[in-house]
Amino acid sequence: MGDMKQPRLNDGYDEPQQPHLNGGYDGPQQPHLNRGFDVPPQPHLNRGYDGPPPPPPHLNGGYYVPQQPHLNGGYYGPPIPPPPPKPKLRYKAPGCCCLSCMCSCFGSCLRCCGCCILNLVWNILIAAAVILGVTALILWLIFRPNAVKFYVADANLNRFSLDSSDNSNLLYDLDLNFTIRNPNQRLGIYYDVVQVSGYYGDQRFGSVEIAPFYQGHKNTTVVVTKMEGQNLVVLGEGAKADLKEDDLTGVYRINVRLVMSVRFEFWIIKSWKVKPKIRCDDLKIPLGSSSLTSGFKFQTMQCNFDFR
Repeated sequence: MGDMKQPRLNDGYDEPQQPHLNGGYDGPQQPHLNRGFDVPPQPHLNRGYDGPPPPPPHLNGGYYVPQQPHLNGGYYGPPIPPPPPKPKLRYKAPGCCCLSCMCSCFGSCLRCCGCCILNLVWNILIAAAVILGVTALILWLIFRPNAVKFYVADANLNRFSLDSSDNSNLLYDLDLNFTIRNPNQRLGIYYDVVQVSGYYGDQRFGSVEIAPFYQGHKNTTVVVTKMEGQNLVVLGEGAKADLKEDDLTGVYRINVRLVMSVRFEFWIIKSWKVKPKIRCDDLKIPLGSSSLTSGFKFQTMQCNFDFR
């Protein structure tokens, strides 16, 4: 049949040539349009684009990402938690003021005013305590007070025995001489009340009061006392045994207490009254009429302070 001339194939494409391939582009055919193109694909170049189609322009208000289900009304982050509940206002005792209570109820205002008054009184008490403490410290630094010293300088028993007809009735006659030394240079002492009591064991058998007196600066005062009479005492078994032993030796073990009410004087300033107790324990006092005490003399003894 001879060589029949075949019509021109469309670049090897066996179907009829499509008009306006490549979007009306008259130059050579560009293979794989939009493949390897370094710019984002244009929405109108969707001819021959091998990738997935771009998202519709109306999704998510023009923002080309899938709509998130948890978005909170246009807020594109996590949902905002609800605000915490407001704490309830409570009555605060310290630092309150009556002016802040005028707008509240009458009861709250009364409580607040009472708190203010208590707070004011407390502050006044603290200020007064601080002032007194500072004043006492200054006075102590100025005067430097020293302790007053008490001594039993001499003691003598003229009689000390139980009544023969009644073993509970004690007959006594006791002489005591005290020496009181005030070593302070700027401190005077007013002895308003001084009571001297004698004890045998734990039983008081007699007492005497001394007339009030004043003791000046750096002064030594001698106080002479005498206790005489009879008194009902109840001695225990131990005290009775001690008394029989003392009768044999002629020396009696007697305790003496001094109860006082005194005031101190700093120049023209006088202090409040204080009530110290002076203890003179285990005094060995000889019986003057006993021949068994020949050669025995009373030894001066210092007494102890007791502010209880």
